[in-house]
Amino acid sequence: MIRQMATLAAVMPISDAVATLARQPAKEAEKQILQRTNRALQAGSPLAAALPASAFPPEVKATIAAGEASGRLALLLARLADTLEAEVALRSKLVAALAYPCLLVVVAIGVILAMLIFVVPGIADQLTSSGATLPFLTRAVLAVSHFLQRWWWLLLAVAVLGGLGFWMWRKRPANRDRLDRRLLRLPLAGGWIATLEAVRWSRLLATMLGAGLPLAEALAITAPTMGNAAWREATNRIATQVRAGASLTASLPLLRKPPGLLVSLAQSGESSGRLAPLLEAAANTLDRQMQDRSRTFLALVEPAIIVVLGGMVGLIILAVLLPILQLNTLAGANVGAP
Repeated sequence: MIRQMATLAAVMPISDAVATLARQPAKEAEKQILQRTNRALQAGSPLAAALPASAFPPEVKATIAAGEASGRLALLLARLADTLEAEVALRSKLVAALAYPCLLVVVAIGVILAMLIFVVPGIADQLTSSGATLPFLTRAVLAVSHFLQRWWWLLLAVAVLGGLGFWMWRKRPANRDRLDRRLLRLPLAGGWIATLEAVRWSRLLATMLGAGLPLAEALAITAPTMGNAAWREATNRIATQVRAGASLTASLPLLRKPPGLLVSLAQSGESSGRLAPLLEAAANTLDRQMQDRSRTFLALVEPAIIVVLGGMVGLIILAVLLPILQLNTLAGANVGAP
């Protein structure tokens, strides 16, 4: 919607642009938003006030308000559309990259459970009927199979109740903030999360600074958009210090695990008066780096998942074959005996 507004606002007044979009075929929810915005514009409201707060977050409305005040609405709408599309593209790429490993794990676990619950019990009687001592691996697999057959409902109940309990625990702001801080301390995931937050932080801040917003106000608007509580709190503290006269460079250490590239470019941008473009450059570079690292990580993880889960399936098959091979060996020895 923002992209369409930006395209039309470049060639016509924003009120006409919104009226044109409201007449176009669209989803019902989107059409209602456009019609509501159009009515407010016709009544004399500026675009930032006319946009419903339920559909447009504060950072979007603040950027549009700054664009209207500076007379650069079409340009700021285009930059805002670029920012929002970049965030959506990054999220989509990460989800797409994780989809295959997750599907692989789910399918492999399903196959293993099916073998333990349905296949192994079917041949358990044959394995134990000879009366011979079964190998340890076979006895272990039979014990796991028996446990799953008897107590699968308990495991399912524990998983459901555990997930529900975690969801309720995380709903409390204090617990959610504590979890966010602990996630940043994780060896690999912590750096990945910090980079993701840094991309969002620098990109939104660059967009609002480019719209003409003061640095302190842009920081205050950026803070609620942070997904991690530690970055959200740190951004609020930075905004407070900047209002008190501190520089952005001096306040950046408040961020948890900020990428070195972001710190360096922010320092250069503040000293040279080109903070917005250098923050945008930092966001684009970190975005590319994160995508490259994600591809490398997944390229290593996917074979590891296949090897581990394939090994588990192989152990189950081996546990079934060992007694058969043992019986065949004993039978051969008895036949060859005088």
